[in-house]
Amino acid sequence: MKDLITRLAQEIAPSGSERALMLQWMQELKAVADETLVDTLGNGIATKRGEGPHIMLAAHADEPGVMVIDIDADGFLRVIAMGSLEPAELVSRQVEFTNGVRGVIGLEDGVKLADASLNHLYVDIGANSREDAEKRIQIGLGGVVVQPLYELAGNRLAGRALDNRVGCAIAIAAFRELAAAGRHVTLALTAQNAVGGRGARTAAYQINPDLALIIDAAPASDVPSGKATALSLGKGPAIKIMDGTAIVPLAVKDHLIAAAGTLGMDVQYEVWPGGKSDAGAVQLSVDGINIGGVSYPARYVGATQTVVDLADVENALKLVLEAAKTYEVR
Repeated sequence: MKDLITRLAQEIAPSGSERALMLQWMQELKAVADETLVDTLGNGIATKRGEGPHIMLAAHADEPGVMVIDIDADGFLRVIAMGSLEPAELVSRQVEFTNGVRGVIGLEDGVKLADASLNHLYVDIGANSREDAEKRIQIGLGGVVVQPLYELAGNRLAGRALDNRVGCAIAIAAFRELAAAGRHVTLALTAQNAVGGRGARTAAYQINPDLALIIDAAPASDVPSGKATALSLGKGPAIKIMDGTAIVPLAVKDHLIAAAGTLGMDVQYEVWPGGKSDAGAVQLSVDGINIGGVSYPARYVGATQTVVDLADVENALKLVLEAAKTYEVR
């Protein structure tokens, strides 16, 4: 899984700029899928028709980023955030845009970091005028804060885009195994999660599955003054109970708990009232879709870099597979 996660995390795909990544992965999945497509919103969708209930595996492929909204006379860029990035996370960081241009994010002189808003930030790409900058950058271009993936102690990874390229890796691996087993399964690597779960809604409408399993990060609270989520790294995947977008149906929640019991697996439970995921967008699509959630605990969810435990990731994959293989339509 680490190699797959590494490949996915290297791609630059802020919200609205997922298409190149999706085209790459749909091409790779043609060997195991009956059909693949990248739709209007940029969702990557791969389907394998087979036996059993139709299972949708959904994971958002976008990441928090910035978008250029202005270029001043001296060639400095002004940006807005796509996602929940805070100014303090961005100052003095390096940003890479989707066309490969890099720059450094600066803070206006005389502004204290504690008082800074996005309006006080600028990006220095080395240009000396607006005309010079416009040769390399266009208004509306997206970018991300670049951060290499690296290993920490205790089987843990840190780096940018792990939320939710880890979820994409789990979904891709599960899709391949379920497809090989002859099951009816659709993979949806969804677009524009950070700006409101937009891709998930349209993907779910097209797929209309019997069950959708949403795979995403959930914030671990095992850090100083952490969020009160009762989740810890290394203690197993989390079964979603509810977040700020959806309440998981009791029957699906119980099915996931039973699947974990069959595996003899330790799990945690995600109750995250302020959380944003694709769960609600999928659940409210068509005339309502059965959803479940399998999350991997992660530190610093939604930030420019995230920490995950590979043991949780491997167990999340096992749980997704067991739940998908044993689900029955009622």
